[in-house]
Amino acid sequence: MPSNPPRSPEPSALQRAAANALQSRSVKVERLDGYLFRTYRLTTGKGFFYILRCRPSHSVRLLRHEEDRLETEASALQLLNTRIEGFSARLIEYHSTTIPIGSRYLISGPFGGAVLADVESSLSRQAFANTDRSLGQYVRGISAVTGTTFGPIRQAPGIGSQSWARVFASMLESIMRDGEDALLNLPYDSMRDMVRRHRVSLDQITQPRLVLLELSADENVVVDVKNNRVTGLLDYSTALWGDPYLSDCWYKPTASFAEGFGKLPNGDADERIRQYLYVLYHSLLAVVRHSYRPSEDSDDLDARRDLTTAIRQLTALVR
Repeated sequence: MPSNPPRSPEPSALQRAAANALQSRSVKVERLDGYLFRTYRLTTGKGFFYILRCRPSHSVRLLRHEEDRLETEASALQLLNTRIEGFSARLIEYHSTTIPIGSRYLISGPFGGAVLADVESSLSRQAFANTDRSLGQYVRGISAVTGTTFGPIRQAPGIGSQSWARVFASMLESIMRDGEDALLNLPYDSMRDMVRRHRVSLDQITQPRLVLLELSADENVVVDVKNNRVTGLLDYSTALWGDPYLSDCWYKPTASFAEGFGKLPNGDADERIRQYLYVLYHSLLAVVRHSYRPSEDSDDLDARRDLTTAIRQLTALVR
């Protein structure tokens, strides 16, 4: 937990920060629910909106890998704007100090369209499938962005690795340490053994690509309801250089999403091994996150079942 936890931003401070950043005298600031970091929608009456995101309340328990999300998102947005022509959202402002609103914060945008969670109930089954297909195409474009080493998007000398197995093991270890801190009774030794046993399959991934670990929530997707086309994502804070199939959109993908992306990740034995390792990662994350913030999810039984299944399958698979 930060030594100086952020206080709740005053509405007047948010208003001033938004008006200064967007160079507009009239900005509507609306708090959005359903996000780990405090998130506000900023509208100026020009047909699109922006997002202001700041750290959560000091009462919210963060996992180790969640601490630097604002910095990661700032780096990801800057990268995407230099690597993808016509990329919709950009980094408007990033404050690494707490002076303006009492917390570090980031403003991104513009976003055109509606948040999928707000319009999902009005979409037909076909419209939703088309949106999912468009999301697959959008993610494929992001995953086409390549890096030089695996690991954090904010790379500095000495950070990153040429081995995807090493980076993945480190990511999994971080979550397991959070679980151990919470005194969760989980098969940690078995999970560590799974990664060691299947290291070769992980290291078959040799090209670091841009991955958003958590992107598939309806609260994160912006869609043009006129043509069911995904126009952007609200949150790029889980970006890293890795294997695109580690993204949560492959945890339980729909057929439409896979069609849009272009390829299912279960062709040969090594791909299946990696996918079970990735299921292990996401199901473990869900279990540990539930123990830290039980109000976010109603139940973790499905995640525990997925975790057990992944370990069982990986134990049976001999490369």
